[in-house]
Amino acid sequence: MATMVNSNDYVLGKLQQVDALLLAQVDPNHSPFEAALANLIAAGGKRLRPRIALSSGLALGADPLPLLSLATAIEMLHTASLIHDDLVDGSLLRRGIETFNTRWSSAVGVLVGDLAFTRAARLIHNTRSFPVIEMFTQIMHRMVEGEVTQLARVRCISNREDYFRWIDAKTAALFELAAGAPALLSSAGKDTYLAACRFGRGVGMAFQIVDDVLDFTGDVTKLGKPVGNDSRQGIVTLPALIYFENHPDMGGVDALLYSGRINESTLTGLMERIRSSEAINQALETAHDFIRDALEGLAYLPDGPERFNLYLIAQEVVEPNK
Repeated sequence: MATMVNSNDYVLGKLQQVDALLLAQVDPNHSPFEAALANLIAAGGKRLRPRIALSSGLALGADPLPLLSLATAIEMLHTASLIHDDLVDGSLLRRGIETFNTRWSSAVGVLVGDLAFTRAARLIHNTRSFPVIEMFTQIMHRMVEGEVTQLARVRCISNREDYFRWIDAKTAALFELAAGAPALLSSAGKDTYLAACRFGRGVGMAFQIVDDVLDFTGDVTKLGKPVGNDSRQGIVTLPALIYFENHPDMGGVDALLYSGRINESTLTGLMERIRSSEAINQALETAHDFIRDALEGLAYLPDGPERFNLYLIAQEVVEPNK
């Protein structure tokens, strides 16, 4: 047990270095925009992705210095994607603070997001690992392509297959990078790399499903962002899809699915029905299915306290209130 605690302490210590390295990438004195980016970074978050990267790298014996750059690059890429997501969604709150949308033009949000992308690219270059850099660029492409494809759709997501493809690109890809890239960094074998990617993807899919459930059931003071924002944007997520499957004749569904427009009164009533229905537990069970698949992948990683850290992260994703 002492080794397990020490391993977790090591990861927590490295996370402090990740935070310091993140903040070192921006100069808050250069412009009010970089100051706002620094504030977003300093606001923190769960740092799930760098925690996974550090734990995976520690389990597989990766070199600590490039591993630190990798973990920081992943979190910076995540930050960049959040800025652009907020711009696309028109969100006004993130991590409990105002988004760029509330104070500046969309041009500022685009450029600051791009700035964060370039800082992420610089950090990943510091790993000096071509396989890691290649995976990083492929994941970036997958994330952006997924969002562009979704924006280009005439209709909203209307079935589970479309939904799973979407969250695989927008969310699970980055978790897959966090778990799998350390295997490349440590020159682990192909089977270990694929097992690590399987773990990361499963955790990422579950994370997004739980986040979508919390958009119906959460508390804005705990989430740090508005509740019900997806539905107001006409974005149909798994709880709503399951509810529509169970209640195909329910009024208001076509308006939400196909036009992306629904009046506030109808939306409030629909959200309440979804919130109190069986769809919430069914969506959470789907998240647990993805975690079970992730843990099957985790079983192929070396046994030890680092693997246990990853197991705890997986459980944290589906039990966010514990």
